[in-house]
Amino acid sequence: MKKTVCIIDDEFRARERVRNLLKNEAGFSIIGEADNGSDAVELIDRVEPDLVILDIKMPGLSGFQILQKTIHKPAVIFVTAFNQHAVQAFEVHAIDYLLKPFQDERFREALSQIHISETPNTDTLIELRELIEGSITRKTYFDRITVKDRFEFLVIPVIDIDFFSTEDGLVFLHTKGIRYVIDQTLMQLEENLDPDLFYRAHRKSLVNIKKVERMIPWGRGRYVLRFSGDDTVHLSKEKTRKFKSLIGLN
Repeated sequence: MKKTVCIIDDEFRARERVRNLLKNEAGFSIIGEADNGSDAVELIDRVEPDLVILDIKMPGLSGFQILQKTIHKPAVIFVTAFNQHAVQAFEVHAIDYLLKPFQDERFREALSQIHISETPNTDTLIELRELIEGSITRKTYFDRITVKDRFEFLVIPVIDIDFFSTEDGLVFLHTKGIRYVIDQTLMQLEENLDPDLFYRAHRKSLVNIKKVERMIPWGRGRYVLRFSGDDTVHLSKEKTRKFKSLIGLN
């Protein structure tokens, strides 16, 4: 009999990869997915899977908090982007995990070793979370960006930036209705800006969540984000649900 599986991860591509890997595993059947903490709790208790493949850093609730709240207690494979030092905490507690980015063979190994048993108890989950959080060196993010303004250099606090966009191979910083060319890619900016403040709304844009003034329907489940000065950015369809969660719109 196949083991039933739920995939819990806030990134669509991450869920897609796990989904594709499980298609090659005859002994497992996917019965649900969720991309945020509250939906994950509801899903697990409703479908009662044998196994949950669970990201740790999730909108709303962390992976640990999700497991503390569920009534149903499935087996768990944690998915984490934490460093190797932090991962030692999992090994101490004999809990299987996948360290992003993981190889296909590592995924298959985790599946082969998992046994249908109870989730670690609440005390273990709390201790595990504290060990991991205590071993992480907090990343520092940009708090200002310098741009060239004619013959001068202008220093702009990141909290004043509306969004970044790319066009014809150039990357622009937008603030107060004005845009400036900057010498960084959107990927570099995304890595160095606080993810609690900036969100990749589209492959061509990175927006300051707190600067969005309006979210306007654009048909077929799509939206346009409006900023001061009437600047707008399209929100891609696959990014809509998480963005709504980030701004408290459920």
